[in-house]
Amino acid sequence: MKVLLNIILSAVALAMGCASCTGASDKYTEVSGDTITTHADLLTLVRGDGYTYAEVRSPWNDSVPLGCYTIVDSAADIEALPGTMLIKRPLRRSVVFAAVHTAPIAELGMLDGIAAVADGGYFTPDDTIVRLLAERKVADVGSSMSPSLEKIIDIAPDAVLLSPYENGNNSGIERAGVPLVYMADYLEAKPLARAEWLLLLGELYDRTQEADSIYSAVVAAYDGLKNRVAEVKSRPRVFTEKPYSGVWYVPGGCSYAATMLTDAGAAYVWADDNSGGSLPLDEAAVIDRASDADIWIIKDARTYTPRILAAELPHARAFRAFPGGVYHCNTVERPFFNAVAFHPEMVLADYVRIFHPEVMDGDTTLQFFEKLK
Repeated sequence: MKVLLNIILSAVALAMGCASCTGASDKYTEVSGDTITTHADLLTLVRGDGYTYAEVRSPWNDSVPLGCYTIVDSAADIEALPGTMLIKRPLRRSVVFAAVHTAPIAELGMLDGIAAVADGGYFTPDDTIVRLLAERKVADVGSSMSPSLEKIIDIAPDAVLLSPYENGNNSGIERAGVPLVYMADYLEAKPLARAEWLLLLGELYDRTQEADSIYSAVVAAYDGLKNRVAEVKSRPRVFTEKPYSGVWYVPGGCSYAATMLTDAGAAYVWADDNSGGSLPLDEAAVIDRASDADIWIIKDARTYTPRILAAELPHARAFRAFPGGVYHCNTVERPFFNAVAFHPEMVLADYVRIFHPEVMDGDTTLQFFEKLK
């Protein structure tokens, strides 16, 4: 689809915190080309003549983008569009703060473009990054919340990829002159919108064809599963998670997690809620709403048995779903969080296998979850 974008990047807006946009401009910047993003709400990618324009928007401030980038081939003699940061591709010495992003970079065949990661101790044991860290082929810059600026400067990265947080402070990295690419995918409300950020990684690591192909397959598989259950007559009532420190966080009815449950043919018990985040509830409120639910989904960093769950949650027996309708995912042993970000079709398939095995043509082997036993 051909478009012509008129983007206002004023000096005032830049001063207010468009951290990745450089050079104040109160003029219109014309970006002509093909818009390749269709699902994402917070990302726009436009492929122009010799460059790709990328805009990352903020969910907290509509008037100021988080980052505006002109992505060009490393040998190209092209200047950045006014009000944007120039990124030369492919990234060869990037620092990637989250495992959820190193996984798709690996899928694109560009692990060699990662020089360092943050939170190295949180990668699952089977992740290739763990081996690369042990072999000192990839460095660890420490906590993603307070990374070692000294290590980042020593690495001299061509970009740092990180997840933005409201009121987050990355001024130290900015002052060091390191380009920041804000990966706001986790803030998208819809599964295919989040997965579409793979296209940005494809642009940054010069794997556009591979990214386009993978994402097209994700969309086809996700929509295919969603269509399988679109006309089912019976939808099981489902609730999720368990309390931590007395608070039971359940997905809001308009959240990413709730959308996936609905797309998989479930009747989510908080579907009538209109919030996009998590709802902090006490145990009594969850029992009141979900005691008669058919299925209980738990994601945690451990494996459960009926005895372990009942010991940890004495009121587990108040739920009709306990124990035969409980499905749990050990997120340390299974790469649930990496998959749900860029391969939501894989998680959706597990949900459909649980909720509607009759539509799966005999394919009922769960990849992430297992039934409580």
